[in-house]
Amino acid sequence: MNAGPRPLIETRLRYAFSRTRVILEGLTDDEYFWEPVDRCWSIRRVADADRGWGAGEWRCEDAYPAPEPLPITTIGWRVVHLAAWTDVYRSFAFEDGSESLLRVVVPGTATDSVAWLERAQDRFVEAVAGLAPMAFDERRPAHWGEEVRLSTLVGLIEFEHTHHGAEISLLRDLRRGAAQTKRWPFLSG
Repeated sequence: MNAGPRPLIETRLRYAFSRTRVILEGLTDDEYFWEPVDRCWSIRRVADADRGWGAGEWRCEDAYPAPEPLPITTIGWRVVHLAAWTDVYRSFAFEDGSESLLRVVVPGTATDSVAWLERAQDRFVEAVAGLAPMAFDERRPAHWGEEVRLSTLVGLIEFEHTHHGAEISLLRDLRRGAAQTKRWPFLSG
């Protein structure tokens, strides 16, 4: 009997999350706020942010509609972006859809942001792990207003973590001036 897509999707999601965690190990505030070019979007105190989202003392710079060309974003921006959107996607796919970028408290340190991301990842994978195998065919609301297959929503989060994790890894390598060698999860033997 076929168990359905849940085991494969859950495994891929856990793998993407674990790679992101390896990439973020030891992230410092200097790396978190480093701006490789002028006019980056970053995490800034409210008084220093032109526009963005979040509640509390810090904002994640952003704009809708997005400017052309898009600004380069800092490591901090990418970590907060991943944490916030992982929570928003979870809220829409598995809960009541009430999570909002405007209400999240944006952390102002690398440690707090990475901890938020890890909590968001854990909550998301727990929601996936609790699904019946065929639930991935169900249509669920997305934050952009349309209903899509649950497998699409979960796949988008997997893609976001893979995509932004690679960007963060590259930015850390550029800041360091050398590539860092890591033993990736599930690859060591």
